[in-house]
Amino acid sequence: MSDNLNSADHIMMMQLIAEGDERAFTQLFEMHRANIYTTALRMTHDTGLAEEILQDVFLKVWLKRAELPQIQNFSGWLYTVAQNQTYNAVRKMTRENKRFVLNNLNNELPDEGMGDELLRNEVFAGILQQAVDRLPEKQKEAYILIKRQGLKRHEAASKLNVSPETVKSNLDQAIKSIRAFCMAHFPDAYALFLFLVFYN
Repeated sequence: MSDNLNSADHIMMMQLIAEGDERAFTQLFEMHRANIYTTALRMTHDTGLAEEILQDVFLKVWLKRAELPQIQNFSGWLYTVAQNQTYNAVRKMTRENKRFVLNNLNNELPDEGMGDELLRNEVFAGILQQAVDRLPEKQKEAYILIKRQGLKRHEAASKLNVSPETVKSNLDQAIKSIRAFCMAHFPDAYALFLFLVFYN
């Protein structure tokens, strides 16, 4: 069945769902589940998380079912809901794993059997370490002092006997180099992960 709102069948489906018809809702779910799941999986590279996103998207659809007959472009609306849900899930995953990644930059490997998520973090940490090792010395020093040791810009400047502006310039260049290196070695979700780690 087409989901074009010019279709009488689709309009009827939206009305039935708005009235709480679970059979119509299931039919709608089956029409769109593959596209949403595939998109979420491509972004997260995690089958469990992609399935969770799919369920959350249609939970939102069900909770907003009374509004469905008034939505002029359901496919566009559903895509926006799915996109936001996926983005939120990746943001949550980033927050939960950021500390782990940053704490494992010095070749501290996780114990065996800790699961695929920790393995991915281990790999990410290794790629990130390679990127740092490739930096020119001044950029590496600025990066380590600020990003790893947590110094303020003026503190790093004092330690390196340079101006805070020089530290900022070296750090900015270091981050750009690291980001480019890691994006070249990781799929989409981890390129986004890296961006969020450095810029949020």
